[in-house]
Amino acid sequence: MSLARHRHVGGYATVVLAGSFIEASFAGRAQVVPGDVLLHGRFDCHANEALSLRGPQILRLPWCDDSLEGHFRTPDPDELARIAERDPFEASLRLRDSLEPACPGERHWAEILATALCTSPELCLNSWAERAGLAPATVSRGFQRRFGATPRMFRLELRARRAWAALIQSTASLTSIAYEFGFADLAHMSRSIASFTGWAPSWWRQHLARVPAQFPGAVLHPR
Repeated sequence: MSLARHRHVGGYATVVLAGSFIEASFAGRAQVVPGDVLLHGRFDCHANEALSLRGPQILRLPWCDDSLEGHFRTPDPDELARIAERDPFEASLRLRDSLEPACPGERHWAEILATALCTSPELCLNSWAERAGLAPATVSRGFQRRFGATPRMFRLELRARRAWAALIQSTASLTSIAYEFGFADLAHMSRSIASFTGWAPSWWRQHLARVPAQFPGAVLHPR
């Protein structure tokens, strides 16, 4: 089940039924076991690392909440699997009601850096490396090994995703969004969002009116 860093247009939840693997995403890096849940909003980027030759057994459910992501637990994954056979959306609602926090383990410095990049996008990587007692090249290589992207690429992807979220969730002008998220200009933001999502900001603004509000995780296709 090892997969290089990739992204999904739609949101979804992964419920682990059997086996184990590691996932590294914007929400952090987690080794998951049966009963664990990984929530992904739209355009989450993540890499997966297999821990055995025999792949895990997972249940994938629709997930329509971009604001709730990361590593959680559910007390009865088998019940969710039974409900999903009848109605995946009902299973998704039951999952939301049953979510529990996952117990965090000891964190590697790369995971601490990922959190820092999420909370402080303008973080100076060289300064962070110096405070951590690490060489900048060590930080870049070590982070890429654990997350599938360099810290700089992780930050660029994160900024494009946040700008995209702002443009679909508000009526603010594209120019003001570009300024808010630190892009050099509107053209710079447009290129970044188009590269990250596959469609330019103008396309998103034009087509979102056709997407029902109750399905924020719907997969969109260019016309």
